[in-house]
Amino acid sequence: MCRHFMEPSLLQNFFSFQEKTLVKTLIDRRKWNWQDWVFFTIFSTGFLLSMFSIIFQQESLVINHRTMAIIGTVCGYFIPLIFWRPGYVHYFLFPVAILVTNGAFQVWATITTHQSVPVLTLSCMILGYLAHRSTIWWVAPIVVIGPPVLDVFFVTFEHPTYEFIGSVFNNAVILAVGMAVNRIMHDHLRRKRLYEENLKQYHLIREQNRALEQYSSQVEKLTLLEERNRLARELHDTVGHTFTSVIMGMDAVSYLMDSAPEKAKEKLEVLRGLTRKGLDEVRRSIHQIAPVDEPETLSLQLSQLAGEFSTHTGTQVKIKVSGDEIALPKQMHLTLVRCLQESLTNAKRHGEAGIVDVWIDFAPDSVLLRIEDNGFGTEKLREGFGLKAMRERISALNGTLQASSARGFGTTITCKIPLRQKPKP
Repeated sequence: MCRHFMEPSLLQNFFSFQEKTLVKTLIDRRKWNWQDWVFFTIFSTGFLLSMFSIIFQQESLVINHRTMAIIGTVCGYFIPLIFWRPGYVHYFLFPVAILVTNGAFQVWATITTHQSVPVLTLSCMILGYLAHRSTIWWVAPIVVIGPPVLDVFFVTFEHPTYEFIGSVFNNAVILAVGMAVNRIMHDHLRRKRLYEENLKQYHLIREQNRALEQYSSQVEKLTLLEERNRLARELHDTVGHTFTSVIMGMDAVSYLMDSAPEKAKEKLEVLRGLTRKGLDEVRRSIHQIAPVDEPETLSLQLSQLAGEFSTHTGTQVKIKVSGDEIALPKQMHLTLVRCLQESLTNAKRHGEAGIVDVWIDFAPDSVLLRIEDNGFGTEKLREGFGLKAMRERISALNGTLQASSARGFGTTITCKIPLRQKPKP
């Protein structure tokens, strides 16, 4: 096993992966914002002033030295721009280019003029602004302490200790300002990206909610249309046929009342039987409108309802059952089903919940149904038509309904219905 881990191919793949990961984190191709342009202006202005100060105001420089100063200034300005330009920044090569070009130029200028030349000091703010966690630990000591140490050896001060401490403090403050702006900018960009992602999610949820409402509306219309057509056919075939037969028979009875009373009575008996048969047909059609008794238990029906809701809306619904489940009366069974339907609809439509937890507890004297979602929640929960209808249904069964909500913590609906105790034998 040890030989396997020490194979050259595995080590090469490991270091290659580490190198690619590091390169990706050190290169940023984001679009420049106004802060980047401000620091670019500071960077350009600082080096132009530095060039003007050294070339045109330093009388001690000879012609050859002025040529070297021009070359150093141009290199110190343009070479770092290879690694920091609009839409691209290399967090490792940029500080290296600054330290190599401007650092060397400051060393040469300080030794040549025996004066403190703040070439690298002007870059402290830019280096702080473009600071990266993998480079700042070695960049900061060089730019903060390096120029003051150089001045100590090649520049004569009346109070070298105070000059050294002041220079270090000045460089540290300039670097810290750049790092603070960098932190503020990254926090702003992160909040902006988070806002844009939340805005996309919000629009996506609104579209899904709109699709859910359209789907529910279409299902309702199709169901009503299908039921209306079925009832029309049933009534046409049963009521229409029965009433037509009864009317025709009664017309015949009216003619037989005077001429053949016995036949009229026989005919009335036949019409009476036909009317009863038609009434039974009408009752049978009406009974088909009522909900059919579900063969499954309450927990199974609620699980099926939750599964269908999850499939159509993408909401994660968890069902938890405790206690010994018993067969409930039809009205109680239907009430609890309606409560879950309304709670799921409200959780998705009003709270835009992604997770809903449902608890069903079968106690010896009551049945408890609690629905808890992770939606937006609200400090002032108002009872709409659905919640009022739920409360009325449960109150009709001597039960209670409690609704609580808090902003950021979702909404909880608790339904509790007592069970009627059977008389002991």
